[in-house]
Amino acid sequence: MTDQKTVVILGAGWAGLPLAHKLLKYTSSKTAIEVILVSPNSHFFWNVAATRGLIPGMIPDESMFIPIATGFDHYAVDLFEFILGRATDIQSSSNSVTILTNTGGSRTLQYHQLVIATGSRLAGGLPLKPIGTHEETLAAWHELQANVSRARDIVVAGAGPTGVEIAGELAAKFGKLKKITLIMRGDVPLESSSDVLSSVRTTLDKDLQKLGVELIRKTCVKAVEAGDDGKTQVLILDNGSRVITELYLPCHGIRLNNGFISTGFLDPQGNVNIDDNMRVVGTENIWAIGDVSNAGPKQLTVTDNQIVYLAGALDTALTGKDSIAPYQPVKKTMIFLSLGRKYATGQIGSWKLWGALVSYVKGRNLFVDTADGYVSGKHLRHSSM
Repeated sequence: MTDQKTVVILGAGWAGLPLAHKLLKYTSSKTAIEVILVSPNSHFFWNVAATRGLIPGMIPDESMFIPIATGFDHYAVDLFEFILGRATDIQSSSNSVTILTNTGGSRTLQYHQLVIATGSRLAGGLPLKPIGTHEETLAAWHELQANVSRARDIVVAGAGPTGVEIAGELAAKFGKLKKITLIMRGDVPLESSSDVLSSVRTTLDKDLQKLGVELIRKTCVKAVEAGDDGKTQVLILDNGSRVITELYLPCHGIRLNNGFISTGFLDPQGNVNIDDNMRVVGTENIWAIGDVSNAGPKQLTVTDNQIVYLAGALDTALTGKDSIAPYQPVKKTMIFLSLGRKYATGQIGSWKLWGALVSYVKGRNLFVDTADGYVSGKHLRHSSM
């Protein structure tokens, strides 16, 4: 169709993948579109379960890594294309983006609308998020599992949600078989999150201690050196002390996947700078969503709200409707933390959740049973736009 509009989505993670499904499922029935989804990953990484999955034998690979392409098989072939590759340059003046494919080739895609949803990765390099292609991520994942299995002493640094859950999961699984230590900058877990209730922090602190996790407070890792035996690592803390461990898991900080984006599109912190319609500032047809943008907190719990909004905004732009209402960020704090299958806590707004409820909803299997449906677009909030 000569009047078909092309939407290119860069990134097939928690934001880009469901956004593609919503456009294909709802907007394609209103106007002629083609959605091109670009990602170096052939598989979706269900990393909400990575804090438990890094323990060998807990969650099989096929439940953690779900093929993306097959999740789109039910759409007409002229509506959708999945490209394995990554963007290297955006040419906004010509409405085009250059893609380096996983096979080494180069493609230039023309777009009517472009969405940047490339997300982030952990600053310390742990493969708890994709680190490259599926093959590269899977190899690093297996290496991490092998290291966890082998080590008798494991130190987790960073008492944010990821670090707390990993320390809890490791202690819940191994008990006294392995020494698990959590290093935190504050006096209690999640102290840097000002919107988290003190009762939630206290519960996490007590539960970690019940599980046998050693807590080192009010310090952080300043440097890491190789041990004299060639098998251990020496962590130099900013309080002057040293900790020797067989396995160090840094779980603090993220790096945005923004290397291909012009600095003119970024704010001083490196986020893609968007306006109140989630458009990239200074553009008419480039949008950004998720961790790579400054749409809000870098939390999975707020992503769904962004997807619903941007799908509606794109629907309006593609169908020629008059105006787009401003995006309203989620202001309600939502956290759900599980430390193994027994201990859990959470918060919605100013309400602390019962641990038993969080344990039942999340702690049992970390939503692994919903992964296939998510990747195939069966679990989309708001059925119409």
